[in-house]
Amino acid sequence: MRTGHQDSTSGGRSDVGSWPRRRRTSQTVPGIHPQAEMLGAPVRSSVGPFMHVRAVLVVLLVALTGCQIHEYTCPNPDKGHRDAHNNPDPCHENDPDAGDAGADAGETCDGVCLPGHPASWDGPYLLWTGNEADAPNCADLPGALREVYSGHAELDAPTHCDACACAPPTGTCGLPTTLTASAATCAGDGPGVAHTPFDPPTKWGGTCTPEDAIPAGKLCGGVPCVQSVTIAPLTLNESECVPIQPPNVQPAPTWKKFARACTKDQSLQLCSAHDGFCMPAAPGPQFKQCIDFRLDSQGESGLSQCPPEYPEKSIFYDYFTDNRSCPACTCAPPKGSTCTGSIGLFSDAACGAPLLGPIIPLDAKDSPCHDIIPAGSALGSKSASEPIFTPGQCAPQVDATKTQFASPHIPVIWCCQSTP
Repeated sequence: MRTGHQDSTSGGRSDVGSWPRRRRTSQTVPGIHPQAEMLGAPVRSSVGPFMHVRAVLVVLLVALTGCQIHEYTCPNPDKGHRDAHNNPDPCHENDPDAGDAGADAGETCDGVCLPGHPASWDGPYLLWTGNEADAPNCADLPGALREVYSGHAELDAPTHCDACACAPPTGTCGLPTTLTASAATCAGDGPGVAHTPFDPPTKWGGTCTPEDAIPAGKLCGGVPCVQSVTIAPLTLNESECVPIQPPNVQPAPTWKKFARACTKDQSLQLCSAHDGFCMPAAPGPQFKQCIDFRLDSQGESGLSQCPPEYPEKSIFYDYFTDNRSCPACTCAPPKGSTCTGSIGLFSDAACGAPLLGPIIPLDAKDSPCHDIIPAGSALGSKSASEPIFTPGQCAPQVDATKTQFASPHIPVIWCCQSTP
């Protein structure tokens, strides 16, 4: 939980969004007016009537002789000194490292002077990263430090989904509902041929029945009515497959990486080597000097680039939500289910004199046609076995886009100085 960046005296947020440069002030010798010096002789501002008269004479002398009045920002100017571009530089202000050396004069930094950073960023802080169980407490570190942030990275929370399955379909098979005698052989049957029904009773269970018997020698248009017989297929009725949804058991989520940021327990000391702040040196190899930026809900990707002084980027999060779940399982229509059975045709009324052999195989796909020999034989009765349903299979279907995942929230970008 981020504790915020608090000033120990006021309790408010430290103003680390802008970094004031230290300004040099003009230094003057006591009693010397800072605006005038002529030929090395100072003009005092107010030391009595005599000196006032002397000042007037000096001003007149300057006007008459054309001498220039010089202003210096140092007490002992080196009047003939010029910088690398041959410009006058009596106070050596343009010497290499002169700015830092002059501003640091008399200053001490008990640690390291860290560079400033762009507006909207916070820091600098000491950032420790590693295994959470090994994280040190800020208060135990040297320098009277306090914690300002803790977060996590590299969320390990995969969504585990076992394979979806489908129970086999259930179904039943029905016996043929029609048997039709033709006045032609199977090869010669067609629309113009006479047909005579030899149907079983409604809701037939397969027992022997003389329903719609056709006597021997019956003629249709001068030819035997019974020269072949066509048997309708078995009827297959089946249900949809029932999906078998695996349990939604997810592994425990873990973070692989932990971060803790520490800072001094009082306002940071300004230092001018980098126009920045004085921070304690890193107390160990897992510490880095870093600044941070908290992203909003839109990400603000344009502000998430690390400044060159802090080039090493990492992202940590405040918390995560665990919404992991697997998509619902559905099943495709059944395929491969079958019905099998058999039927017997008889010339007598009691199913005792079989025609075409003892049984005729049946299925749910074909309507077999069988020639009757000799033509004109009687179709006296029929019987059938109870058909058998053999279930097929249904392919399981899953919409992977409906998978839910664990999500980290409140990203904080950390930019750190490069490790030497």
